[in-house]
Amino acid sequence: MTRRRLLWITLPLGFLVLAAGGVHLAYRHPPEDREPHPFNQDRNAVWLEHRWLEKAQSLPAMEALLATLAARGVQYSFPHLTPFDQKGRLPPHSREQMRLFLEAARRVAPQMKVLPWLGGVREGVRRMRPGTIDLSDLVQRQQIVAECRGLIDEGFDGVHLNIEPLDDGNVDFLALLHALRNAVGPDKILSIATPRPAPFTLPITRNFVWTADYYRRLAAAVDQIVIMVYDTGLPTAPLYRRYVAYASRSMTATLGTQTHARVLLGVPTYDGRGITHRGDVETLENALLGVVSGLRGKPEGGTFEGIAIYAEWTTDTDEWNAYERIWRGRPPEGAASASGAGADLQIAR
Repeated sequence: MTRRRLLWITLPLGFLVLAAGGVHLAYRHPPEDREPHPFNQDRNAVWLEHRWLEKAQSLPAMEALLATLAARGVQYSFPHLTPFDQKGRLPPHSREQMRLFLEAARRVAPQMKVLPWLGGVREGVRRMRPGTIDLSDLVQRQQIVAECRGLIDEGFDGVHLNIEPLDDGNVDFLALLHALRNAVGPDKILSIATPRPAPFTLPITRNFVWTADYYRRLAAAVDQIVIMVYDTGLPTAPLYRRYVAYASRSMTATLGTQTHARVLLGVPTYDGRGITHRGDVETLENALLGVVSGLRGKPEGGTFEGIAIYAEWTTDTDEWNAYERIWRGRPPEGAASASGAGADLQIAR
């Protein structure tokens, strides 16, 4: 048999094997890991909507929210604060409400760290709304740093920064973080929300995924990296669970124990369907099963701290029960009363 003829025979077989492997990964669920695990240390996080810092809320509502979150093992809360404008300033907001929220947190959840969720959309990227943040503008970066320092002076435990979209390797973002590190101080937390990890990136995906090298450079400047393992665009639940397992495994291996920065994995509880998100695929249950699978048996897990739920206002009773059952190892009945308390908080949005 000639070499050319052999090639014509083996090429189709190779493509067939690759296609069959792709179908297998996409539609066959990986083994479910529902056994007890040691990964939850009740150092989890949750993103909160803007009303808790920006609009007047009743004291009972604030105390109920904070007490319920603390009972669910939430160590970090990220209440949203209005985004930076084109001058790097925070638009007017209620400092009185900020003070009352902090006082309530210190009273009913003294172990919880409250970090205002700051950021906005970067300029120069086509989005549904125009961006306001130009990281190449030194004056704007300096103003952002000043605003964050002001929040620390108000009594917050740190800041949580989320600027999107950002390209892999962006040096202006690194410069901002190093300036923030000095301004925030060593006894406060500098936390960032980041895109998904990937083994490599391409010119068209630099805003969508980041590589291990950039994560290592970021870890030298911050205390906490919250990886948003959602909006992946993956079409099936098995693929999504496999990706979350990969992200959990690769990030703990990437950072290892050589940095003081800690990793939280952001998991979704919101519905909807679009190009990057399918609510029936990117579920809280699939994400948690992926996290457990990725961390199981990995000695590098010292950098992992917990999971971060996006978001409190989209998490329903069934999802809180799944969180308690899969992540905290508690029966759903144990979460039912806490979930009921949370349901009473859907007021004054």
